[in-house]
Amino acid sequence: MEQMSLTRKEVLAHIEQAYALLNAKKFAELNPLITIIQDNLNVLGYTYPSDNARYYRFFMLYIGAFEQVNMEVMHSYVEALEEVGQVLASDYEYICSYYKACPELVYEKALQAYPYNETLHIHYALKLQVEKRYTEAIAILKYVLECYPATTEARFLLWEIQSAQLEDQVKSTEEADCYQLLELASATHNLDVLKGLQLDTRLDKKTKLLTFIQVAIWELRSVEVIELWKKEWKTLDLTDLSRYVLADYAKAFMMYDLVPQILKAPQNPDFPDADFTNFTEYKAFIQAFTNAGWQLVQHHYLLLGNAAYFHSKNGNAVKICLRNGLALNDKNPLLLNLKAMFLKSEGSYQEAGATYHEAFRNGLTMDNYLQYLIELNNRIESYQGVLDTVKQFHIRHTPTLKSMFFKARALFKFHRDDEALAVLNEALQDFPLHSLSYAPWMYHYRMIINKRKRNYTQYFLDQQAEINYYVDGDDDYFDTTNLAVETIFEQGEYEECYKYAIYNHEQGKLTEELYPIFQWICFYDFLLEKPDDLQDPTEANINKQPETFEDFRNNGLIYWMLDDHTAAAESLMVAASKSVNKAIYLKLALTCAKEGFKNSLSLTICETIRKEVPEAREFKTDYTYAQILNDEHRHEEAYKALLDVLKSYPERSFFEFPKDYNFLLHILKNNVKAMENMSAYTKYISMLLSRDTPIENQLREQQELVKSQSEEDLFLQHNLMENLVRFNFELYPEEQEELKEMKMRIKAAHFA
Repeated sequence: MEQMSLTRKEVLAHIEQAYALLNAKKFAELNPLITIIQDNLNVLGYTYPSDNARYYRFFMLYIGAFEQVNMEVMHSYVEALEEVGQVLASDYEYICSYYKACPELVYEKALQAYPYNETLHIHYALKLQVEKRYTEAIAILKYVLECYPATTEARFLLWEIQSAQLEDQVKSTEEADCYQLLELASATHNLDVLKGLQLDTRLDKKTKLLTFIQVAIWELRSVEVIELWKKEWKTLDLTDLSRYVLADYAKAFMMYDLVPQILKAPQNPDFPDADFTNFTEYKAFIQAFTNAGWQLVQHHYLLLGNAAYFHSKNGNAVKICLRNGLALNDKNPLLLNLKAMFLKSEGSYQEAGATYHEAFRNGLTMDNYLQYLIELNNRIESYQGVLDTVKQFHIRHTPTLKSMFFKARALFKFHRDDEALAVLNEALQDFPLHSLSYAPWMYHYRMIINKRKRNYTQYFLDQQAEINYYVDGDDDYFDTTNLAVETIFEQGEYEECYKYAIYNHEQGKLTEELYPIFQWICFYDFLLEKPDDLQDPTEANINKQPETFEDFRNNGLIYWMLDDHTAAAESLMVAASKSVNKAIYLKLALTCAKEGFKNSLSLTICETIRKEVPEAREFKTDYTYAQILNDEHRHEEAYKALLDVLKSYPERSFFEFPKDYNFLLHILKNNVKAMENMSAYTKYISMLLSRDTPIENQLREQQELVKSQSEEDLFLQHNLMENLVRFNFELYPEEQEELKEMKMRIKAAHFA
């Protein structure tokens, strides 16, 4: 049966369908479709080469789907694409990816057609590696890295091939080129070969020095290497390679001050012309391009720029390095990254962000890009931006101490203390805490959070942990001890606070905002010696336009020292409203108002404590409240408040007011008397008289009570008067007469 012919458009539609089936790996449906396409291929003709190219490319991919690739057939399709002028870099990339079978000729055509395609060059290097043509492979990979230094795959492959070639030469029975051995051993850090070359007499003195430098770098401590530089190598004539090795080493250990000492002025690269006409000329071109030092000069400016940025802080030097380096290659991601950091330090945050994006688009790794964005968002105080970027970073990379620090700091800035504390706890437990890491800052933030939470035990543990990272005399050391001054002051440990404050004062490191605390401690506790050079506060020290918590706290302390208790207490109340430790400053305000006998203000403070920070109530505040109510003759409220004290603090009440003179009981008695609650009054009088030796005025008070309520009870009145005599209290003359009359009346009435 004769099949119906397809039109050109139908054949093209079948080819597109075939692509879809091939991608879905539905070979059972694909094979009949291929037969139909091949039977109608002639309708494509040669008028539209791109249509033929679609067919050729499909069959290239189809052949590649088989386990055993028919390279001869695949190559024929590439040649067909070349004939119709439709071959693309991706076509060469596909066939060249089969580097074990792909013919050499294909690579030669491909590399000449696309001299800057790193994928094609890496495939060719892999082919050369398989064929053990190591020297050619190394040349190809060096060229790739000269064009695209961020190509990590090429860098690893280069190291692998250099190691293989070095191993072959070491094992060879033929004498190896000593300079090639040195190059390979230096590139792969093979210390055994480098040590052997130290004894090789074929190397000139200048070149041989590189072997000693390399071995020292890998075997000695950094301080020993730097000492060798200062005492020996600095004065010697070093090769350029030796200088770059040392400069990279100094940068790696952040010893940026050494970089300008090590490096000489760079030479401008001399680029070869890309006018090759055959593969031999092409290989000469890439060798000349690699030797031109294009990347090396950029790296040179990067090293010097980093030294100027991180060490000397020389902005002009940074600008010169960036201008010269980016003039060579305006897409160098590391130079763009340095530019972004410099712009950030200059406050040009928007331009810095755009430059970071540009660096990322040109090869800066995603991890580095996100970390720099975290720092930038932190600098511009975009803390939600910090959290969003950290989240992205943690999706792609395991958390680091740095990323955890910035996450915790952002949460801290949002006052999400519980979340920040969880991050800090995890980081300080799970990561190595080096002296130059973010560890001391993490301890610092955890200290502040624990201070807010009044977890002072952990606070002081973290304070000591942070201080251990510093040297006595460092600014960071005094920042931490200044925070301790404030914290210990809030605890009411004035003697301990004094020790920190006077030490920082003597070192000239006590911050200005802490001086009112220091002055007040010396004023309040007369046992603490006031330094001779510590001035007394005056009205001039009052902040006339206070805004912050510190402003109001310090005003309160200064007013207190100036004996203006009302202004002092009121300022401390405002400070309390702005403090995370509100209760501490309300209690301080209460103490101040009470010392100044400002009862109305004291009551207001007590009521504020009871309403706004009830968890801070204690025996002292509640009893003070009751006392002031009593002093203000608000008897019912005072009585109720006193009963609350007895109920809430039974043990403290028992020990605070001994039986011999129970002041609280006296106040209770007086209040119920004023309230005319005679039943309760009688109860409290009886309780006061239950002591072994009653107080005279209490006995007389009971006597007056009996006279007013039990006038006919002569026996009770008689016994009370006899008690006065029994306890050796002298009776007044009229009382003596009254007692004598009572005895006569009792005798007449009951014993006549």
